[in-house]
Amino acid sequence: MRSNALIYIIAIIAAMVIGWSLFNPEYSGAIEYLIMLVFFIMVAWIILVAFVPGHKERGYLISIFLVALGLRMLVSLLVHTLLPPGYFAPDEVGYIENGKLLANAWSGSFFYPYGKPLPQTIVSAILFFIFGNNLYVALLFENFIGAMTVLNVYFITKRLFNKQSARYASLVTTILPSLVLWSSLLLKDPNTQFLVTFIIHLTLRLKERLRINNLALLVGSIALIGFFRGYLLIIVFMAVASSFITFHKETFIRNFIIITVFAMVFATLFSSYEAKTVPKYETSKENTLQSLQNIRSGFYTGGSKMLGHVNISTPANALMYSPLLLTVFFLAPFPWDITSSILHNLATAESLVWYFFFFYAIKGIIRSLKEGNFNVMPVLVMVGVLSIAYALAITNMGAAYRFRGQVSVLLLVFSGYGLYLRKQEHEKKYALPVDPKIPSPSHHPSLS
Repeated sequence: MRSNALIYIIAIIAAMVIGWSLFNPEYSGAIEYLIMLVFFIMVAWIILVAFVPGHKERGYLISIFLVALGLRMLVSLLVHTLLPPGYFAPDEVGYIENGKLLANAWSGSFFYPYGKPLPQTIVSAILFFIFGNNLYVALLFENFIGAMTVLNVYFITKRLFNKQSARYASLVTTILPSLVLWSSLLLKDPNTQFLVTFIIHLTLRLKERLRINNLALLVGSIALIGFFRGYLLIIVFMAVASSFITFHKETFIRNFIIITVFAMVFATLFSSYEAKTVPKYETSKENTLQSLQNIRSGFYTGGSKMLGHVNISTPANALMYSPLLLTVFFLAPFPWDITSSILHNLATAESLVWYFFFFYAIKGIIRSLKEGNFNVMPVLVMVGVLSIAYALAITNMGAAYRFRGQVSVLLLVFSGYGLYLRKQEHEKKYALPVDPKIPSPSHHPSLS
């Protein structure tokens, strides 16, 4: 397997060199890119050696990591060479240009004119400051983060279920188009997805055995996720805390109803609080649900706006429309929503694939709870509260599709288990009957 891993590494480097010569011959940062590529692969190797004792399992993870990394590198190269800037995410242009300006300001050759920089702008500026405004080095960082998210999904699924489920989940995370795309762009989405899955992984490890290093990593990761998306802090705390609560099958239905009601109330209050952080709403004296309705109105723009008729400014409306809003958040865009927009239709094509994995995610969740596997609670809490909050706040299909990545990467943990159960059922259904054993003549009763 080591020789296979070496072949993968050589193939990735060769593919990137060919890519530079064919698509972007004027690129002059090849040396820095190769140095960072080798560095990231070494980091992944060290992590796998530390966390995975078995050579066979480690070999699989090295392979899946390199495939995930290579796929994201290829998409980054194609998108940023062949398509206009900001084609998939207009805010990426701001992160790139402002990051370069901030890096120049740190070097003393420029004054940064835009006040306090955004978190992702700071990350971009750090990479540009170190490597001299080389865009592909900054993109490689996001590619690496996306590939590490694949490993996080594997470790979570293995701890909650088994190795085969973990393989299914990590494979889908490797190739699901939206997850590949977001980790091929200079955005905060891949960083958030990595931190969410890493925090869940560390929480499960701490529940098994308290270690100071894992605790320090957990605290640092929570601080980082607050840096990228401050509103996730409370939700992450809830998920971590839920892993240390004792659940029993006898009282689970009652506790589940209580948790669901609490999650809906919290998500509503949380979404309203986020609405207050928007400058034009921060001085508003309106109530919680009306503030949330304001943020919905802000999202209701562009060609992918949706559900503009839904008004959740009253508790009755919020409760009544929640099933519809959650359905749209999880499953939109629908096949009957085909438009003239290329981006919209690409997302619709992926949705047809996503429905398959979403079905098995629901199956995995239901079976987990029936079996009394309440170790899944931190994942369920993250999925539940985030989904309700985003479903209530977002009225733009493009935004919902993008924010869903934070939820889908966790749902794939249950999809892996659902696919494993399907395989078990299939093998049981079509297994060949076992021939009954015929006693030998020497032991036949009539001959004794």
